Amino acid sequence: MPLSVSIGKPGDLIAAVPALLGFTPTRSLVLIVLKYDTSCAGAASVQAILRTASPLEQTRMPDSEIGQAAIRGCLHAEDFAVLAVLIDDRLSRPTETSPIDERWRSILDALRQNLESKGLALAEAWSAQSITTNVQWWDELAPEQSGHLPDPATSLVAAELAGNGRQIHHNRAELTELVEVDVALRDRVTAALPEAAADAHRRLARTVLIGDPDGYTRQALWQLIHVIKHACGLEVPEPRALAEVAVALRDTAVRDVMFGVAAGEHAARAEHLWSILTRALPDPDRAEAATLFAFNAYLRGDGVLAGIAVDAALSSDPEHRMAHLLGIALSSVMPPQRLQRLCRTGIEAAVELRVDIGAA
Repeated sequence: MPLSVSIGKPGDLIAAVPALLGFTPTRSLVLIVLKYDTSCAGAASVQAILRTASPLEQTRMPDSEIGQAAIRGCLHAEDFAVLAVLIDDRLSRPTETSPIDERWRSILDALRQNLESKGLALAEAWSAQSITTNVQWWDELAPEQSGHLPDPATSLVAAELAGNGRQIHHNRAELTELVEVDVALRDRVTAALPEAAADAHRRLARTVLIGDPDGYTRQALWQLIHVIKHACGLEVPEPRALAEVAVALRDTAVRDVMFGVAAGEHAARAEHLWSILTRALPDPDRAEAATLFAFNAYLRGDGVLAGIAVDAALSSDPEHRMAHLLGIALSSVMPPQRLQRLCRTGIEAAVELRVDIGAA
């Protein structure tokens, strides 16, 4: 994000929600923060997309917090608006004899009041029982307006994101599987860590002895970039190789360079490796891999996956500073472009070390 969209047909934008989130939501309230393009009628860019539990659920975010979250998605008041989409199979289209559900009305009232207090607008409020082909949608503010959803898999937004390597998952559980610990693999990597750490210590001692303090970091980066270049598909590197990467990431200079990798040609392979390491490493090494996984996902606009990875990092190391910072950025709906400063820092560090990380 931001991602340009057309808001001429509500059904098209609702059908694009799975592509924007990265999974198909159920029993969810989705808030889409748009910035209108004043030079082109009907065009807008998605600045942020937020998901929480349906207001029909007992365990849901309080109405006031939902409104504040929407406000945080608007960087400033000019030309911004919020769209609310409620997806719940228990819904029915309001009629004269069956009015809008009071819990949903309460959310809409709170949203409108919070937004108007900041000079913003609740532009639309749409509902549907699910986001699947031919399911009916309707406008909660004007129930006589309705239609049927096109195929979400063929939406223009889904096609654009698929072209950028974005995968749409069936549900949020599939995303959490990307960070769940593989106990058997973790045990094998854990067994390889002491020897990998001892080898790294010997290399560091040699570089210090010959008066080349950057030599260890440079060698670790060469080795790590080699592993990243060969990370692909369903193949999982050998436990010893994963252990060596984990030890390399203990060097903060190496870790910082990895932020630069996220902006280069090896970004997708690096993200794949961070996902493997998040499942394969013991605590607290797991936190470093999960943080890098979160950073890569956030940078390409996948805030949902980034949030899941941040949670994994903090469960591994509750004091991890970068994970905390990413969590704050996500909760404040900071645009991914703001992360480019970290990318540039990583690239500049790689240049100083004379290591090619595949970034301009």
